[in-house]
Amino acid sequence: MKTIARAILFYAILATAAPVSVFAATVDEELNQLEESRYAALIGGDWQALNALLADEFFYNTAAGASLTKSAFVEYMKSGAAVVKKAVREDSRVRVYGDVALVTGVAHIDATVKGEDKTLHSRYLHVWTRQNESWKLVARQATYLPEKK
Repeated sequence: MKTIARAILFYAILATAAPVSVFAATVDEELNQLEESRYAALIGGDWQALNALLADEFFYNTAAGASLTKSAFVEYMKSGAAVVKKAVREDSRVRVYGDVALVTGVAHIDATVKGEDKTLHSRYLHVWTRQNESWKLVARQATYLPEKK
């Protein structure tokens, strides 16, 4: 009898644990896809797609020290002052805390900034929140990495 009770308990634990790990992997995949979609929107100049990914309260603390609201950031990108040509992410890590997720990593960006071609390397922190069943980017912090010599 004890063996049957243990087996039932074991399978009950497995049944409740499996959806959590499957859900976590799905959230990781979803957020990584949204991260890639954000870069695709920047590279392709798809301001409507970028706007849809950003929460209304989005703010961006730039590596240069400025802080931009959603509208200021989107307008800056629309103006052509910065044109993203290529973006590669590495060391990406997703941490989920209920309806909030942190995505960290390193980005290597080829861009033209105020007419000058640059390759920018930065460490980033993105804060995503689940709003009305979809994830929105609420905040972005970037820090320039030193040039490799």
